[in-house]
Amino acid sequence: MVNETLFTHRQRGGEGTGSYNLPYTNEKGEAFNAGGLPAGTEYTRQGKRWSMMSVAAVAGLVVRPSTTAALEIHNGYGVGGPSLIIDRLFWFNLVSTNVIESFSGWAMVTTSKSAPTAEATALVLSPIGDTYGGSVVGDFSTTVVDNGWYPWGAFTKGAGGVVPHGVVAAEVAGRLIVKPGHSLCLHVVSSLVGQTFTQGAEWIEETITY
Repeated sequence: MVNETLFTHRQRGGEGTGSYNLPYTNEKGEAFNAGGLPAGTEYTRQGKRWSMMSVAAVAGLVVRPSTTAALEIHNGYGVGGPSLIIDRLFWFNLVSTNVIESFSGWAMVTTSKSAPTAEATALVLSPIGDTYGGSVVGDFSTTVVDNGWYPWGAFTKGAGGVVPHGVVAAEVAGRLIVKPGHSLCLHVVSSLVGQTFTQGAEWIEETITY
């Protein structure tokens, strides 16, 4: 006895019609799938993609980060609310103190904690110009519990001088997730005392199960 599985393919009709049409195929009955819009378009279109970058530069560390975050991004949604699916991290060297400088970006996700005291929602920006109305807040130079810091992205090294310089960016693509009530923490380890940095993250707000 031969077991057969039948797959049915229905193609949606016009926008908002709720009807379906037969799929288009070639003379051999082969269906073709187009790549569609660039990756990331749908979450951006739906208004679920947001980012935050610190507005004041903070001195980098010359040791591994521990209990201080240069930027803390707190997910203030309640239990069952959206998580922050981290898509990208970035660090920018605003001022160097030497002709040669190097640095690396570090990140940590905390356990459940209270929001930072000096909260700021105005820092949350939209790639399509929307006004943020969610529950994510940020703060600078906060005290946190060390839950395990790790470097992200390739380190940068090059000619510096007392001018804005290098950028480190890490394409995280969901490998960091900030649950409701948790925080994402960022800092920099630099080769010299006195180098200052701004940092930030881009995330997608989506309710997921664990």
